[in-house]
Amino acid sequence: MIKRPLLILTLILTLPAVMANAQPLRMVEADSVVLYDFFWYGVQRSADSIIGETAREWPWALTTDDADAVAIRRVNWKRSLEDMHLEGALTDSVSKADELLPLLRESVELGLMTGEARYFDVAERMLANSMMRMWKFYQAWKWRHETLTQVMRSVGSMAYATRGRDIYINMFMRSNVHVKNDVVDFCMQVFNSSPWYNDTSIRITKDMSPIEQTAEANLSPYHRLIVREEAMDSVDLTFHIRIPSWTNGQDMLPRYATQCKKQPVIIMVNGNLYTPEVVDGYAIVKGRWAAGDLINVKVPTPILRVSHPDYPDMVALQRGPIVYCTHFDYAATKAHLNLKEPISHYFDNKVHSIALKTVNENQYGKLNDVLFPYCHFGTQRIFMPAK
Repeated sequence: MIKRPLLILTLILTLPAVMANAQPLRMVEADSVVLYDFFWYGVQRSADSIIGETAREWPWALTTDDADAVAIRRVNWKRSLEDMHLEGALTDSVSKADELLPLLRESVELGLMTGEARYFDVAERMLANSMMRMWKFYQAWKWRHETLTQVMRSVGSMAYATRGRDIYINMFMRSNVHVKNDVVDFCMQVFNSSPWYNDTSIRITKDMSPIEQTAEANLSPYHRLIVREEAMDSVDLTFHIRIPSWTNGQDMLPRYATQCKKQPVIIMVNGNLYTPEVVDGYAIVKGRWAAGDLINVKVPTPILRVSHPDYPDMVALQRGPIVYCTHFDYAATKAHLNLKEPISHYFDNKVHSIALKTVNENQYGKLNDVLFPYCHFGTQRIFMPAK
């Protein structure tokens, strides 16, 4: 067993040499990200109405540390994951915002300082599950938490970051983005159906015009994505596109294991297949870009069957970053989730989210069930008896 001081020293010595010299990533300002994302748009509007007409800002001043300090923060961050629930909470009570917000902040800051996707894997899990559930909880009780509200207002700034000509896409959110730093000044549109994913298009544009107004009115939304813009000065950029850990059945939480049908991530650039190098969880797409250039990222969204060593006969279901829960009474029916039956999904208009259809079984036969995202109901019945 490695003692803690030795472990910290080991991490310090094994950090990449560039870590000590690399400048941290800089978040794109929240007001430079116009969200059209159905998952986050309403949340941001609600948060705006609470705060009023002020600039959207990340609620904390971003800290920067040297390699030694970052190594210690890495160790502490990793240790905190050992206590994290699947839904991205450190506590069973989603009303305790002050117990969740520090880890979200630490995950984002370490992601910016290290350029490693795994920190945004955790941030996304928290945002899509425990943070969203917490927001709904506070809204239902008409409570106000200043920091939580600011986080929800500035959620778009977490999705994008820059370092010179390196553009990081940390989370897929349907949005128009103005990226400006000391060396680049350009706009792009990200078109997708987050957090359910599947296809995502990243398109270089002339300006911040809404997606619905970027081409002729008689074109479909899909065709508008591929219409070439008027000529503009081209720019050299390197996109770092985060490939979420759950796309291939991996999971970043140490207590859990996953199984799923594995499919590849496919990236196309202007209609041509592109094979990127993947570094620290990001697919690197280099090129010289002009308005109208299009990167298409096909991200599989397998339904993960998540197991916990303390509950060997139970599973939880996750699709994309979304953790699902059930109201089915397994104890009363003496039933179990039938893992041999296929699990399907559909868009439920009542809750405006993807729901999962599963088949349970007991001694009397099969019993159908529908699972909804944890953030909508917050039930703790996430793990189900299964065989």
